[in-house]
Amino acid sequence: MNTVKRASLPPAAESAINRIKAEHRALACILGAIQVLVARYREPDTAPDFELLDLMLRYIENVPDRLHHPKEDQVLFPPIALRAGDGKALVHELERDHARGAPMLTDLRNAFRVFREGGVNALNQLSTAADEFTEFYSYHMRKEEQQLLPMAAATLSQEEWQRVDSAFSNNTDPLFDAKLTDEYHRLYEHITELTPRYLKSLLESASIKSNARDRIPTRRTKTRNRLLKLCCYATARLKTPRA
Repeated sequence: MNTVKRASLPPAAESAINRIKAEHRALACILGAIQVLVARYREPDTAPDFELLDLMLRYIENVPDRLHHPKEDQVLFPPIALRAGDGKALVHELERDHARGAPMLTDLRNAFRVFREGGVNALNQLSTAADEFTEFYSYHMRKEEQQLLPMAAATLSQEEWQRVDSAFSNNTDPLFDAKLTDEYHRLYEHITELTPRYLKSLLESASIKSNARDRIPTRRTKTRNRLLKLCCYATARLKTPRA
């Protein structure tokens, strides 16, 4: 089973699954943007933007690593491990992924530090670390969406879904949530710059709606998801290194 049967899901399950997938898309977007940025450093007369790359890494450290993954470990995984037939083995595999991801992120941060300090062969090492981290987490997120979430949809009770939805609804994404924080304006501008020209008007339109007065959850979610889809489309097209 690799798809979630939407029609049969309670509202809390729909909401939780949408939130989890949106957070996955946000991470995929940033990982793609890192690959684009590193690939551009190979071009002649391109000065590295250390501040922007540092901001991308801090986003991964502060949002997926400290908000998303702990809530999966603490709230989503346990009932699946207890109730789903193959759930325990899958949950253990995903927990090992989370544990493995932390040192890989440290390796990526260290590769960036060496590059910033002008180390020998540092750009190749940074590129390798970024590609490995992206490939690892892309596969991890596919396992969660294609295996774990359908398993959860088939086994979790409405009360369990409410707990999951409540936990993830407290996450505030500083880049893709309704109110863009000042710290992440440069990163948002970089993502906008990666977006194909014919889509930029849509991206800017979505951004205008995302302000402090926008308190309607459905409108905020639609705006956020629309922006994420545009960003991921752009980075997916551009992350292949240029010849």
